[in-house]
Amino acid sequence: MYGMANGVDVEWVRAAKPGEPSKPSEDLEGELRELRDEVRRLREQVAALAVESARPAPGDERLPTYVGRLDRSLEGGVPKGSVIAITGPGGSMKTSLALYILIKNRAAGRRGVYVTVEESRESILRTMRHHGLGTEEDFLVDIARLRVEHEGAEEIRDWLRVLKDFLVRRNQREKIDVVVIDTMDVLVSMAHLQDVRNELFHFFHFLRSMGVTTYVIANVDPARGGVANDVSFLADGVFELRFSGAGEGRVQLLFRCAKMRHTNHSRDYFVLTYDKGFAAKPYEAPKPSRWRRRT
Repeated sequence: MYGMANGVDVEWVRAAKPGEPSKPSEDLEGELRELRDEVRRLREQVAALAVESARPAPGDERLPTYVGRLDRSLEGGVPKGSVIAITGPGGSMKTSLALYILIKNRAAGRRGVYVTVEESRESILRTMRHHGLGTEEDFLVDIARLRVEHEGAEEIRDWLRVLKDFLVRRNQREKIDVVVIDTMDVLVSMAHLQDVRNELFHFFHFLRSMGVTTYVIANVDPARGGVANDVSFLADGVFELRFSGAGEGRVQLLFRCAKMRHTNHSRDYFVLTYDKGFAAKPYEAPKPSRWRRRT
């Protein structure tokens, strides 16, 4: 309503009576709608930024090992397309660890092959059954059997080429994500390499060019030497296994990531255990016995 005040036209706004709800103007309602829309858009942008920040950087996709506590220390796993060496003395569960990583990745939908150069298919299957890893065997490639059954196989010198051709054909048939080669010691011996480090350099480059994540197993034997040093030097990452005294005549299996390119990781030792799955537990130095030997 309008009226006169000191000769000037003014608009009077009627105050709401007690108990009468106030009615916002259409302009105010429009501003409130715009404000709600702006809040919604901001929430969507924040949610999108949170999702984007959780994604790995381009070229930094990682494959988990599924070893308890290990992937956290590796920024989510090993970089995709890298060559990882698993080294250690005989009996340090190198084969079991590599099988476990491969089978868990296959269970997650990734395809992979296990190339056994030394042990037979039956031996690998027995290891799988012992650790409760199933009995599926379509991913096992037994080169050991080829050596025994193929006429003239022992005359083949370029076993690296044989393996390369096989992997290329297999990859063409179905895309491979993970490859395990067990062991590099025997493969190098079969191939009669003249310049081990140089030829392994080119072989590892071939594996990376395929885009597969490869685990290569190498034995550590200080008394006899071997290819472990060359493999560790050329690999993108090294999982090192060794035994250590735990006091009172006990021995524990230690594990550490000695090297992993493009990864901020600990180089400390963990205790590697297996109970329905591998786990890397923090290492604790054995406490001295309170019982002293009598003299």
